[in-house]
Amino acid sequence: MNKAGKHTTTAPTDVRISATNFGPIASGTVDLRPLTVFVGPSNAGKTYFAILIYALHRLLHGFPRFPVMDRRRSHFWRDLRYEESLEPAPDVKGKDLRDVLNKLETEERPFKFSDLPGSVRDVAQAMLKDSELLGRELRIELERCFDLESVSDLVRLSGHSNGMKVSLDVREEDQRLWHFSMGTSKSGTITDGQIEDMVLLPEGRPISKLKAERLFRRFQWLIREERGIDSPRKRRYLFEELLELIFHMNAALGTRGGTHYLPAARSGIMQSHRVIASSLVARSTRAGLERLELPTLSGVMVDFMQQLILYEEDRRYDSWMNSLADVLEHEALAGRISISRPSSGGYPEFAYRPRGTKKDIRLTRASSMVSELAPVVLFLRGAVDSGDMLIVEEPEAHLHPAAQTVMAVTLARMVRAGVRVVVTTHSDWLLKEIGNLMREGELELHEKTGKPARKEAFPRALRPSEVGIWLFSRDKLSSGSTVEEIPFDRSEGVEPQDYEDVAEALYNRSAELQNRFEETAKGVKRERG
Repeated sequence: MNKAGKHTTTAPTDVRISATNFGPIASGTVDLRPLTVFVGPSNAGKTYFAILIYALHRLLHGFPRFPVMDRRRSHFWRDLRYEESLEPAPDVKGKDLRDVLNKLETEERPFKFSDLPGSVRDVAQAMLKDSELLGRELRIELERCFDLESVSDLVRLSGHSNGMKVSLDVREEDQRLWHFSMGTSKSGTITDGQIEDMVLLPEGRPISKLKAERLFRRFQWLIREERGIDSPRKRRYLFEELLELIFHMNAALGTRGGTHYLPAARSGIMQSHRVIASSLVARSTRAGLERLELPTLSGVMVDFMQQLILYEEDRRYDSWMNSLADVLEHEALAGRISISRPSSGGYPEFAYRPRGTKKDIRLTRASSMVSELAPVVLFLRGAVDSGDMLIVEEPEAHLHPAAQTVMAVTLARMVRAGVRVVVTTHSDWLLKEIGNLMREGELELHEKTGKPARKEAFPRALRPSEVGIWLFSRDKLSSGSTVEEIPFDRSEGVEPQDYEDVAEALYNRSAELQNRFEETAKGVKRERG
């Protein structure tokens, strides 16, 4: 979304994530789309895969074109600064720095990965290959998100002894940019990866048009004034500045953003988060800890609760996401979600005001549907921005079928606003409406009426290429589940085969019982005759 408040559609890098022997998942590969939907039976690994996406997206602050992590967030930068993991310390020659500056200033040619000094390329590659760099951070993040003592616990769940492997492949317009994989077993962790000779700055796109301009001007000044290149220590500082510049160049060109996870059973969390939070604070004193050993929570749950506790509304510079929240309240809730803080710095109190009334109802006394939709409304108003990723488990939970279709439309509108959405679902109604929205998208492409396209205040049509429906199925032979894409069919939509099997079985049972009623009625009639 731009500052004028107009909706936009992102054109993100193509991201493929694979997992083998990952919890209940025997093997599976998912191509992330603007809207990615996981379906299948319970305990088949949908949540595991969703949390894996969350962990990777959080770790990399999005799925960047170039895998240089933000040094404010990364252990890697501390390792680099204190020389804990890279020996010998990287040193770049002053001539190399001047050559880089000349190439960056030449707008008539693209600036590629191979244009960087060899020492810079080596460090960037090391982040993907060294188990103590990106691999360590991914282990830490997975342990946090899943609430594990060791990431190897994910391997044991699968029942396999040959270990777990996760991989991330980032492409753009059919060209591989970089890839990374991590394999874990009881004996240890191995990471691998490769950065291809990708374009870091396209031809004809000057840095002055990118968010990295301020860093570039600083780098430019330091090199031209011969400052910072007369000693290895100062060149090392410039080395870090160069990596930081590359990070921001590709953050401006690619897709980076925040990550938000709405876990299942959020209605109960909404109704009790203040009690849980205050209880944890009360028991965090030394006396409290001596009396009771505190249970731990998964990282996704902690992140969700933290956003609720620290929630602030109306922080954004435009009204687009606020408007989406308003529409969801109008179409599904028939009321409004409000927030108040009883005291300065206190926990927020969330309430529901039904339409046509002037009295608020605490969520503890509202319906489960209200509590279920409240966090979606709140996150739209105070957390989610264009370019972010939003993962929602079971968005249909506690919703009437009509409200489930409204939720499907809301998800599509988020996509149109530039949010990358991942959902897990068991809802036939949600999938049917997503299929309808994909048909709308096809019609927009094929209809030629000669009239101007009708402008919608909140566009919702989805192109079939923007949606991926992935079926998680239990594989009896491998003692785990597998993942495959359900192709979109214009007449059938995107329903899994087992949904149709259940519907057919119910129909057959209904017909059988009706036939028995008719046969019984005929027998009674004959007896009476």
